[in-house]
Amino acid sequence: MDKLRIVLADDHPLVLVGIRDLLDTVLYVEVTGAVSSSTDLISHLEKNHSNVVITDYSMPGDDAYGDGMRLIKYLIRRHPDLQIVVLTMVSNPMIISALYDAGVAAVVLKRDNLAEIVTALSMLRLGRKYYPPGFGRDHLAGVQRNPIGDCINSLSPKEFEVLRHFVRGETVTLIAENLKRSVKTISGQKASAMRKLNVQTDQELVAFCMESGLFQ
Repeated sequence: MDKLRIVLADDHPLVLVGIRDLLDTVLYVEVTGAVSSSTDLISHLEKNHSNVVITDYSMPGDDAYGDGMRLIKYLIRRHPDLQIVVLTMVSNPMIISALYDAGVAAVVLKRDNLAEIVTALSMLRLGRKYYPPGFGRDHLAGVQRNPIGDCINSLSPKEFEVLRHFVRGETVTLIAENLKRSVKTISGQKASAMRKLNVQTDQELVAFCMESGLFQ
């Protein structure tokens, strides 16, 4: 089989070093580059042939291409033959399901052993998708549920994205611009998320997200 030509994207330099050191031991892998922003990732893909991207889900600070679902959808639209492996701290089953629905080949949870990346790549070479331990093909099997977890898991992927941007300090207007939605739509999705999380004010919303570790 041909080698997997992989570009890495993560805004944490130590994570990039750790993944690159791991992949350097894999014979069927060639790392074509390591970047720290979505703009650098897109630029690299335009100039270098790669067939796999391993990218962090959350890479804030890049207004050109963003991160999260916005970046994933752009990559899939612009590079339909690219296999995408998403690294994330997020374990919300609805978000993981939405990533697979969007077309990613693998989701690797950062809480798991880093070696899971190699397992995911092995599955990709066989033409199969990789699912994180505890997540079956229905994306929900084996998930531990609790009252707070139930609230979080009830969020739709679009509501989750709105909250992720809001907790960063973005206004509703800026979120609407970044996600290419109307201000009215963003306001409605934020209000719906607050009802599901049972919070009444913006301060309570931020506190809930921080205390629950939702976006860590």
